[in-house]
Amino acid sequence: MNLSRPQVLILLTVLTVILLTAYKVVHFQLGPSTSDSSGEDLRPVPQFSLPNLDGKNVTFKDFANKVVVVDFWATWCGPCREEIPHLNKLYENYRGKGLVIVGISMDTEGPEVVKEFAKKFRMEYPVVMGDENVQQDFGGIVGLPTTFIIDRKGNIVKKYTGYQPGFLEDMEQTIQGLI
Repeated sequence: MNLSRPQVLILLTVLTVILLTAYKVVHFQLGPSTSDSSGEDLRPVPQFSLPNLDGKNVTFKDFANKVVVVDFWATWCGPCREEIPHLNKLYENYRGKGLVIVGISMDTEGPEVVKEFAKKFRMEYPVVMGDENVQQDFGGIVGLPTTFIIDRKGNIVKKYTGYQPGFLEDMEQTIQGLI
């Protein structure tokens, strides 16, 4: 098949657009998706027991009767790095009112790397080391960050996939409604 130069350029342009679009979708650069659970759609949070950065096991039961934000993230994830200062601020503003944030690190290099990162980014909320099992228990994590808001009864009420500053107001409103 012989294509003319203009046909080759058009074909290359179309392929480039398709590849860039696919890349953006995979890496959540088109914006986060959110999902609400309300009423009968509430589902209980999966129970987990994961080691914190000092090796002590942390379970979801440790946060009974609290509003909990569970954030799946990694040190190498650019959008996660952007989200952390906002989570720090939420934690600072609402921890005295019953909010807990739990960062579940999906890093595979071990807790020492995460501990250094958490110190640098002033993450004062609990950070634990995640694994494939906890990802699957939460319904499969398809991208980072993925953030869940859980009510005082232990039900997931909202899920955010990806990061954009615009969803932070929605997250804070949801937290205020639960506290």
